[in-house]
Amino acid sequence: MESPSSLEILVQDILQHYVDRQYRIVLAFSGGLDSCVLLHLLQKVLPIDSLLAWHVHHGLLDCADDMTLFCRNKAAEYGIDFKLSRLDLDGKLSNLESIARNARYIEFEHGLNDSDLLLTAHHADDQVETFFLNLFRGSGSAGLRGIARQKKLSDNDILRPLLEVPRNTLHDYARRHAIDWFEDPSNQSNRFDRNYLRNQVIPGIKQRWPGMLKSINRVCQIQCETQQILDEVAESDCRLCQLDPKRLDKKALINLSTARQKNLILFWLRKNQLKSLPVGRLESLIVQLQAQHQKNPKIQGDGYEIRIYNNQLFILKPLEVMDAENSYSFDDKDELVISALKVRLSRKEVFQRLDIADTGQKIQIGFRSDNKPAASDKHRLKRLFQKHRV
Repeated sequence: MESPSSLEILVQDILQHYVDRQYRIVLAFSGGLDSCVLLHLLQKVLPIDSLLAWHVHHGLLDCADDMTLFCRNKAAEYGIDFKLSRLDLDGKLSNLESIARNARYIEFEHGLNDSDLLLTAHHADDQVETFFLNLFRGSGSAGLRGIARQKKLSDNDILRPLLEVPRNTLHDYARRHAIDWFEDPSNQSNRFDRNYLRNQVIPGIKQRWPGMLKSINRVCQIQCETQQILDEVAESDCRLCQLDPKRLDKKALINLSTARQKNLILFWLRKNQLKSLPVGRLESLIVQLQAQHQKNPKIQGDGYEIRIYNNQLFILKPLEVMDAENSYSFDDKDELVISALKVRLSRKEVFQRLDIADTGQKIQIGFRSDNKPAASDKHRLKRLFQKHRV
């Protein structure tokens, strides 16, 4: 009998804990070299009935159906259960790599069972590409950590057992075991940043510095440790500054050093599962913290706003533009529904508020016009909000 290879031993050792606890091992199976090698390793070291190969058809490539058929047949070759998900993405969108990746992980998140462990076949060369991409985007320690060996996807774990294995080692393994794979033609397109790095930039760096893979993987590990320290500091600062998950105390925050202010704000956003602020907007927010007389300043994030009011920082959803009419009439109805404002009023409530009898009068409700002065005995809405610290 052939003795186990070093890759088999590596995968078996990493997964033993999960196998002992009877997890189902789910492989994100693209059909490329790395995932075909990992599938081959899994069927050699684990029970077949504990495995699932899950392929996502993104609807982007002309050969996507051929790729799907290849993946289905490869799983059947080993007797492994196969699952297919179909997405319908627009290939003309910018930042398509990121959009496809996010859509893929959302699909996994919604489809995994409680006792599933999701594996991806990311390897050391993927780590280097991710490091350079994040470096050129100006990422801090959080980005320069690169790809995590293990992380959470909602209630499930994602594990990457090949993360420290170079691609040429996977290629040698595939050659020795006569493993075929599907070569994605889009990998040759330098339209995508990752492909440009892989095809044009990294080969020259490798030639000049042959030990680059190990060096960059070491840098990623150091950045993981650095980020852990930063998170521990932010956790401590959070206890001083956080009023609730979506509010920070401005006075406590500005007592911290500028570096700790930035670190805490980025940590606060991550805790709320929001994307980080770009460097320029983060700097702008720090400047606005020191301002004394600004009118309700705000910083726009990706799908959220940070507003400063009443010595507090708030995370809010961007206000929606309401498609509302200028005025509404009850006519003969007992109830008025204003969908744009999510308001439901009854005639009885209105007359109780006005403290007059309902004798069948017509009621019209409208927004105050700038051309009409507010009644002398009424507060402007803005003043009411200010009075009640809204």
